[in-house]
Amino acid sequence: MEPVEIPQGVDARPECSLTPTDSVSKVLSDDDLLIEILLRLTPKPSSLRNTSLIYKRWRRILFDPQFLGRFRKHHWKLLGFFYQQFNEAPIFTPISDQLDLIAAALPENLSDPYSLGGVFLGCRNGITLVLDCARHKAIIWEPTTGGKNHVAFPPAVSHGFETSVVSAAVMCSARDVHQHLHNENCLSTFELVLVCQEDFANQTKVSVCLYDSKSNTWGDIISMTDTCKIANAARPSVMVGNALYWLLSGANILEFDFERQTLVVIEKPTTYAHVTGSSVDMSFQILRGEDNCLGLAVLSKLKLSIELWGRKSNGDGIVSWVLQKCVQLDELFSKPARRKNVILLAGYDEDTNAIFLSSDSHDFILQLESAQFRYIGRRECTHFRMYYPYTNFYIAERPPQSWIKEE
Repeated sequence: MEPVEIPQGVDARPECSLTPTDSVSKVLSDDDLLIEILLRLTPKPSSLRNTSLIYKRWRRILFDPQFLGRFRKHHWKLLGFFYQQFNEAPIFTPISDQLDLIAAALPENLSDPYSLGGVFLGCRNGITLVLDCARHKAIIWEPTTGGKNHVAFPPAVSHGFETSVVSAAVMCSARDVHQHLHNENCLSTFELVLVCQEDFANQTKVSVCLYDSKSNTWGDIISMTDTCKIANAARPSVMVGNALYWLLSGANILEFDFERQTLVVIEKPTTYAHVTGSSVDMSFQILRGEDNCLGLAVLSKLKLSIELWGRKSNGDGIVSWVLQKCVQLDELFSKPARRKNVILLAGYDEDTNAIFLSSDSHDFILQLESAQFRYIGRRECTHFRMYYPYTNFYIAERPPQSWIKEE
């Protein structure tokens, strides 16, 4: 058994030896106060494990799903974001001057903006994904440690003459909070999904394939035929429940349920039946909506607003789109801006349910529940930026690093 780490200031004597007058005993005998203390443990696997060995009562609290949910919410934070402009390598910017946590250099084929095949596809569960299509592999990268895992494409994809990998998604195999906290290395317990397209006639064959790092194997290729392609290969998927979603060029949504192994297309709200082609790319954003249901944000440049839609089921089991809320953008963009500014949806954080907004010179984060805006900064150049938020467990004691590029 590993040595037990006893938090400083906590009385480690057996519970029976604590007297009613002992102030520490009074605090530790109150579940509500004890929970508030335990919530502030360092979010490391050894921290919860060792603390749970001190008392059975502490172990009961630490392994309670409700506590673990609060623990994750307390420590799991938006640390910053990567952004990427045309023909440039991605750059990390911390959300605060105190969160300088990205330790390692970029993976190969990303530091050189003119390298072939290096496509940055965002972050999830504290790990990031890079597609190296030229070498037929994906790179799973942990930015705070610099660890990397390389996964070769399945032979059917690597050798497919007419098939191209257009997108991908990565997720930690530890689905719940307890597993994720006790997972010593996310780089060894992850799942990777490749999305491929094959064009023929007036249709597109879309295929997905799931890789499991535990077994080091690729699953079966699942395919379907549709008239639309992935709208923007650089825009990451959104995970809602047990499914991953990608926006298609006609504003419909591609759904891959990785538990059921099914691939379907969900039609857009009928309000946008007229929307086609390139107008979809930066005006629509898939969301993780209320009650962990599929959502959709639609930007109206004329009305300076964002409509928030949710996919809801009625009492008869019929699922349809429901307009839930409209967020006005007048606070950010005055009416004259309608004629001169280009307003775009430039990224999404599925953990905090926040959208990145970009104009021709200023960028913002919009938190959808509170409708509060946060100013990111001004851009001197007019090149559009795609934002990739990075969330992880925040450990304040980490030493500062120095490689982050300043604007």
